[in-house]
Amino acid sequence: MDDAKLRIRKCLKTLDEYKLKIAVGFAIAIAIGVPVYLYSQKGTNDFNEVWSRVYQINYELAVAQNEGPQEKTEAIEGAISEYTFLKDNLSMTDATPWLLLELGNAQYKAKKHDEAITTYREFIARFGKHPLVPIISQSLGYVLEEKGQLEEAVGLFEKIANAPESTYLKAQVKLDAGRCYEKLGQLDSAVAAYKDVTGSFPESSCAKMAEYRLEDLE
Repeated sequence: MDDAKLRIRKCLKTLDEYKLKIAVGFAIAIAIGVPVYLYSQKGTNDFNEVWSRVYQINYELAVAQNEGPQEKTEAIEGAISEYTFLKDNLSMTDATPWLLLELGNAQYKAKKHDEAITTYREFIARFGKHPLVPIISQSLGYVLEEKGQLEEAVGLFEKIANAPESTYLKAQVKLDAGRCYEKLGQLDSAVAAYKDVTGSFPESSCAKMAEYRLEDLE
């Protein structure tokens, strides 16, 4: 029994690490896409100010990744301060949703979970129709999971999985839901979530992770 529990804990840790890689991957993709997106827009002076400063912050964060832990920490703290200043002092433009995304991701990376939750929820409340809402909701689910608010996290993952506009995320969020069900001890629900992944997305990397968990649960 103890061996089984230990094995489950190790497997869940693997899934947690995989989840973090996905989250970071989205953050990197967004960080790369922000300057391109913003550059293509026309707007006010505030818009141009946000664009230029977000671009600079992203560059500084990228440089810091090749430096030591202290430099990385200082860079992320500086980014949070700068994003917060821009949000609080410049008028709303088409850049504002991206600014909130960057702020929330920086807070999440710095493990300022309560602040990240507030930012992600502000995004959803203010820009509920924005195409980034599914990704923001997934990130919010990750923060809630890390805080141990598993019921709320799994509810978000299931909601994203069932939304037509977020089909591209379904395999990942069903895997996320399965992981949370396991942590809650709801193994039947976990198995159902993993089987949904393997049945709907058999060739995906998520399916391979789901199969790995099903071998241990069934």
